[in-house]
Amino acid sequence: MMCSPASKLWLLPCSVLVVMLMTSTSWSESRAMDIEEKKKILEALDGGGNSAVSHLSNVEKNILKATLALEDGQPNQALTYLISEDNGADPLVAMLEAEAHRQSAILAVDRAGDYARPMDAKKKQLEEANLSGGLKEADAKLKAFLDSVKGQQRTPLDILSVGSDIRSVFLVDKGRSRLFVYERDAQGDLKQVADEYVVTGAAEGDKRAEGDNRTPNGIYRFVDRLSGEKLESRYGPVAFPIDYPNALDALHHKDGSGIWMHGYAENVDRRPSRDTKGCFALPNSTLLAMAEHVQLGKSWVLIGRDFAFDVPDEKESLLQSVSRTITQWESDWSLLKTEAYLDHYHSHFRAGERDLKAWKAYKRRVNAGKEFVSLNFSNMTLMHDPSSWPEGEVVVAEFDQSYESNNYQDHSRKRLYLARASKVEPWKILIEESVEP
Repeated sequence: MMCSPASKLWLLPCSVLVVMLMTSTSWSESRAMDIEEKKKILEALDGGGNSAVSHLSNVEKNILKATLALEDGQPNQALTYLISEDNGADPLVAMLEAEAHRQSAILAVDRAGDYARPMDAKKKQLEEANLSGGLKEADAKLKAFLDSVKGQQRTPLDILSVGSDIRSVFLVDKGRSRLFVYERDAQGDLKQVADEYVVTGAAEGDKRAEGDNRTPNGIYRFVDRLSGEKLESRYGPVAFPIDYPNALDALHHKDGSGIWMHGYAENVDRRPSRDTKGCFALPNSTLLAMAEHVQLGKSWVLIGRDFAFDVPDEKESLLQSVSRTITQWESDWSLLKTEAYLDHYHSHFRAGERDLKAWKAYKRRVNAGKEFVSLNFSNMTLMHDPSSWPEGEVVVAEFDQSYESNNYQDHSRKRLYLARASKVEPWKILIEESVEP
């Protein structure tokens, strides 16, 4: 399922959008900013000396200022930024202008007092109007800009540890409509290198079936690069498919295919936050910049909603609990404690065509012929899934495995999906598979 725009919202004139306001609910997704945060944003935008401002056009600056004014309940101030020749026919400017007029109309009715009592029903409609789908880009950009001005490097909970072969990690946050990119620096540490507005599936929630217009939740990798004759122009200059559906998706009978990171059609500069058929899309100039951080098979993609950041104690606790489980599993295996080893597997376990019953029979048979087992795990990557699954919390572990016994030797790349129903329960191996290095 390749993903083109699922709506034509940006093709509507502003006058039509204003009429649409009367049938929707309110813009309630704004985040309250304190006085110091607002001051930092305005100083940066007006001063121009901050590196976060240097690449912004006058239109983008006006959008940020207007969004801040609207969040501060100053619609007339917002209009002074929006009614500018620099802004041209920008569709996001038009949406913000519509919201400013809505807020201004409510304030005017309030000032009219009892004289406007016959308008109470219309006022209620205005108060319940909602442009959040069209204004999400402005909201996401403002929050990303604030983080940039503050010099904030957000540390995600879900990237627990990365092996030496990992080049980058892309976090697609469907709740925030933001793409966070982390890349290994010269010292080998993973650092945030991008925070961009991203468009995701037109329908909310996790992808379940072909054509449901949802972006899947989960942990994936970029596995291909499409450009030139392989790519229709409506997807922008380049596209990067991910490995959806993976083994965890298959276990839960999720289907569909063709989930890509791609761009916009030619001459399209803006798209609302939920507007694809399941892919995640970026403006073409941003896409080309992000392409520099992609290495096929070595760039991971985490997709979810409202990622947790800057919770070091929780992250360390999570990392230690998973590490202990894997260490104990390795020990029970190498010591040929077959029943203790098998107790690490989940009741819903799958390894290829084998379920838990078949796996236990297979492993008991194999271990019966072993005099010794020597194991070595290296180059370990641990990623926490930001979304909950039917089995509960999930972590993906991928590592190099060296195996030696009295009658067999093997070196392979192993991937485990571990799950636990709650934080007080042990991790269990839900899926085990060998993967291409």
